[in-house]
Amino acid sequence: MPARMGRSERTHDRWRFSHRTGLAVACALTLLVPALPVWAQSGAPAPVAADQPATRSGAPVPSEAKQNETAFALLGAPPKAEVRIDGKLIGITPLPPRTALAPGPHQIVISRRGYSTFSSDFTAIEGRMVAVEVELTPLLAILKVSSDVPGAQVFVDEDLRGETPLELELRPGPHVVRVRRIGYFEQTWSVATVAGEQYDRDLILEIQPEQKRREEAVFKTEKRWYSRWWVWTLAAVGASGVAAAIVTPIVLSRRSDCDKLDGEVCFPISVMPASLQLGLTIPLK
Repeated sequence: MPARMGRSERTHDRWRFSHRTGLAVACALTLLVPALPVWAQSGAPAPVAADQPATRSGAPVPSEAKQNETAFALLGAPPKAEVRIDGKLIGITPLPPRTALAPGPHQIVISRRGYSTFSSDFTAIEGRMVAVEVELTPLLAILKVSSDVPGAQVFVDEDLRGETPLELELRPGPHVVRVRRIGYFEQTWSVATVAGEQYDRDLILEIQPEQKRREEAVFKTEKRWYSRWWVWTLAAVGASGVAAAIVTPIVLSRRSDCDKLDGEVCFPISVMPASLQLGLTIPLK
């Protein structure tokens, strides 16, 4: 008996070790599989996914040059800035350390909202890497305001600047932001902006009790159009009119010995089809 229990315990320990090993392998594959397509295409280590604004914004991703290829390196540019070479958008910072480029003279323009624009000419040397040092001066701050109820008015220092969702530029310094919408409580806050920084605010507007009661009252009193009695009454009358329009030609086409009297059409009921005898009686004078 002790020998059997020892084997059972060893089997349980091996199963538990295998189960833990399987979980560890599954977690590792979950982290590695999303980067496999990038490795397969470029043959190089996968880039760090901490900040890839070019991918999020839909801008092209520049290719990274090899050691002996013509390339340039961008130094001093802030993140999330657009980089244009010869008027064409090539990507958004940060760029690869060695960005591939055709040899020859080029013009580079770097811009970001809230910053000054940098523009310069440089020459790419074949088979070598050229370092381009840039400097963008922060001028304004960016404020982005959104709300769960769109169309709320945004006031900055008592000036109406637009409706949510809204992205605007502010001068550096203290500001008072107020968001209001009819039927909801206002929200006000202060912010001290710094040039070159972005401030995001996502608001959840709280409805006022009076507005909530009005909306509930309107919802309770409103009925769907097909639930009202007069809709079905009109439908029944319309159906009767259609039936009469169908029956009349049939009656006129089945005239028997009955004659036309005073402009009225009549004929014996006995010659009518059984389906028309119910509920149809034409008085004879």
